[in-house]
Amino acid sequence: MTYQEFISLAKLKGITNIQITEDKKQENSIYLINNKLEDYTDCEKTVYTIKAETNSKTETTNTEYLDESIIDLLLEKLHNTESNYEDEYLTNKNNNEISKEVNVNVTEETKILKEIYNEKEKYLLTKSLEMAYSDTYTKTRIINSNNVDIATDSHCFELYIEASAEKDETIATYSESILVTDKNKIDFKNIVNNVLKLASLATTKKKLETKKYNIILSNKVASRIIDHLQDMLSAELIHQKKSCLVNKLNEKIFSEKINILEEPRNKDYPGYIVFDKEGTDTKNKEIITNGIIKTYLYDIKEAKIDNVKSTGNKYNGIAGRNMYLKPGNKSLSELFKEIDNGIYITHYMGSMGSSINESTGNISMQVFGYIIENGEIICGFEPAVLTSSIFELFTNVEEIGNDLQFIMKSSASPSIYIKDISISGE
Repeated sequence: MTYQEFISLAKLKGITNIQITEDKKQENSIYLINNKLEDYTDCEKTVYTIKAETNSKTETTNTEYLDESIIDLLLEKLHNTESNYEDEYLTNKNNNEISKEVNVNVTEETKILKEIYNEKEKYLLTKSLEMAYSDTYTKTRIINSNNVDIATDSHCFELYIEASAEKDETIATYSESILVTDKNKIDFKNIVNNVLKLASLATTKKKLETKKYNIILSNKVASRIIDHLQDMLSAELIHQKKSCLVNKLNEKIFSEKINILEEPRNKDYPGYIVFDKEGTDTKNKEIITNGIIKTYLYDIKEAKIDNVKSTGNKYNGIAGRNMYLKPGNKSLSELFKEIDNGIYITHYMGSMGSSINESTGNISMQVFGYIIENGEIICGFEPAVLTSSIFELFTNVEEIGNDLQFIMKSSASPSIYIKDISISGE
């Protein structure tokens, strides 16, 4: 069934407005363990989000196909809903932001990874080396009953490297990942060598004394924290009083060094998109400037509550695209010299939500990483617990690195040097 046939049938059955959001994904990926191919993926998948309105009621459903049964399901949901929420629908809008046809292929990168595997011979403690690489093209298209047909797309490349090393029956692992829009910016050799080096260093671990430390958060850990901050900035959580940032708009709550931007229109970053899942145009904007919150993140529904316009942040829930902490001028090695003695946190447990409380801002996470002495990494540390809050972390910022790196489309950060954070050795 074509889009127009689907829309026409829906209107015949009594639906006033109907809108189809098509998400199409093409992916080619490989996964190597010790230079042997463990998995290869070559797939294409399309899913649809259908939004429909009748009698001033709106309902949505997700599907992998379009036929009459989907229209009947929507009608049933509209009939049974007790909500009188009336959504907005795009009208008379047509644009095409689609790139020329792309070639999704990992043949060249497979060869590169197989050659780079030999770098492990430099690190005698290496036990195993896992490498994954993917080439992914995504397209979003919105078509509706009001003469709308718009589209946007993105093309990204992701590398993941994980090494394990063993010394005196102690096994340690370390991993890194990077997501880019230009595969030529991936320094395969440097990333592999850094992972192998840090995995070997982690085979020697010391127990941390319980006290306050000067710390450096890796760009990966900092990125995850910025991702949690997005949830705190969601107007939906603000309205539900489930965010610690309620009534904080236009207030200075962090260090002046904290500047967070969202740039969904920046084609150099992997979250590039010209409209959100509701068809609202995205725009580059300042989220936090010199520690002051400048805006919350809105979709259409939440914007109506505050009588403002949507900020174009409706995806799977309210979220950001290409939201990042503005980098500083110093490299990671220069930050190590600044900290002199402290710890470098490279991973933490509970990064999907259990360790950072959006309602209170409190943070309690099990952390992993390395001890810094005289500006150099000397060894790993035994798992420890960091106890703080989003307010303390972003107030005690001393320096921000220049190593901005995306590992996901939503958010990114450079490394951050933070003073006086409580760490409990377990």
